[in-house]
Amino acid sequence: MSEEVFEIVCSMDRRKVELQIVLQCAPTLAGLKTSNLLILPKDLEEQARVILRHTGLVGYRLVYDRHRVVFLVFKRDMLISYLKSDEVKSFLASYEYDVDCFGACLKTFQRRYEDFVKSRKNFPHEMGAFLGYPMCDVKGFIENEGDGFLIAGYWKVYGDANRTKQLFELFDETKDDMVCMLSKGFTLNQIISEQSRASLAS
Repeated sequence: MSEEVFEIVCSMDRRKVELQIVLQCAPTLAGLKTSNLLILPKDLEEQARVILRHTGLVGYRLVYDRHRVVFLVFKRDMLISYLKSDEVKSFLASYEYDVDCFGACLKTFQRRYEDFVKSRKNFPHEMGAFLGYPMCDVKGFIENEGDGFLIAGYWKVYGDANRTKQLFELFDETKDDMVCMLSKGFTLNQIISEQSRASLAS
């Protein structure tokens, strides 16, 4: 995030749900990434659901406790397509997921993630698959126990560092653009439309 955009964020109401969706989920909003986590104060859950519904994104609740709610925010078709790839299916099957049923996969991940949040034990390493990370990076993280990565940004990278670094930079640029547009009064749907037009033009 550039210094200019950081100052814009500081001047905005950070409880504004649209701002938090942009800050935490910009790559998914722009169609550059399969999914993101969205963490909000629990009293903003219903507002977030309404806003996400109007963007065409799914907000699947993973955790709800006294203070916060955690959503997996995703583009349904993109996530289903990613989870159907042979490598991802094989990986999830090794964690005893019902890989032939998308809904069952989500429910199993939700349960495992919630158990981890509550107990701080048995981290669900398959989370990387549900966040659309490259499988080489998901497996590299597990095999190296989080060490020995080439670069770190939106996730730890064990595969193609140069390509992923460029992708991280694109994610950052997209987020900055969206924050600027939001600060000028654009709605999320307008921002998504502008991003789509920009992608088609490039």
